[in-house]
Amino acid sequence: MNFKALLTAAAIPAFATVAYAQTTTPAPSTAPSATTATTTPSVRTTGDAMAPQWYSTQQGEWRTSKLIGSKVQNKAGESIGDINEIILASDGSAAAAVIGVGGFLGMGEHHVAVQFKSLKIDRDTKGNIVITLDTTKDALKSAPAWSDTNT
Repeated sequence: MNFKALLTAAAIPAFATVAYAQTTTPAPSTAPSATTATTTPSVRTTGDAMAPQWYSTQQGEWRTSKLIGSKVQNKAGESIGDINEIILASDGSAAAAVIGVGGFLGMGEHHVAVQFKSLKIDRDTKGNIVITLDTTKDALKSAPAWSDTNT
């Protein structure tokens, strides 16, 4: 009796996997759409699966993992905040940077989102990332607070 229960319990996930793997293919459209006739898809497809497109680092790019946590300074070289997040647009481009201003050890910090293109990102002579924003700490503190209600 125990062997039957064990065999049944082992078979259920196997059958569920087979049922889950079955998919239906949508019927092909008889008329090509205007966008397919004039554009090339940005992602190559093989059947129903999307094939990966491999990428190599390009000159002048910045890794978000290196930008998050970086200090932001004004043109006078004074620290005015630090980058807490980078917001991506639906096309994958960097839309905004969320800068934390004030506070102590992350407590009481005021978060402000600025358009990413308003940041100047460069390296100093030692190779360290330098992020500059043409504003003051007081202007950032008085700017509207950023809210993450849509993300």
